[in-house]
Amino acid sequence: MRCPVCGGSSTKVLDSRESAERTQIRRRRMCDACGHRFTTRERIEEQLIRVIKRGGRKEPFDGAKVRRGIELALRKRPVDEDTVRQIVARVEHWAATGGGREVTSEQIGARIAHELHDVDPVAYVRFVSVYRSFESVEEFEALLREMEKAERARPDGQRTLFDDEPARSRRGKS
Repeated sequence: MRCPVCGGSSTKVLDSRESAERTQIRRRRMCDACGHRFTTRERIEEQLIRVIKRGGRKEPFDGAKVRRGIELALRKRPVDEDTVRQIVARVEHWAATGGGREVTSEQIGARIAHELHDVDPVAYVRFVSVYRSFESVEEFEALLREMEKAERARPDGQRTLFDDEPARSRRGKS
């Protein structure tokens, strides 16, 4: 690892720690030549996941887009940053470990909706209304009726299966 100040190639690792999500390692280093201290982060290089958009266009998976969609749905809701980070990490992990190199934007949206469902029902409705492209009040009413029906049908503490649970078997393979 080269020093960002003097370019020296000899450094010592002073401290190593795993991130809370256990997806990367943070290292504090010191340059042997100039004594400058700096931080590096190591992360496993994952295979490139391609997202197939509704129109058929393909683009690289972007965790920042996932985060923006989640943050928009959760705007002014009582959900902390750590919860948002955990949801994003679970969606990224799901995309990376699903077995294929391609995933549709619909599957990503379904996965995000699944993650938001138990975190915040209002955020879930906000997200699903965009994800499913709601165009009328009746579509909101139908979703709310569906949620009420599922809530009444489930025993306390038991998670329900709902239409937004993304099926892995439908993921594209390449």
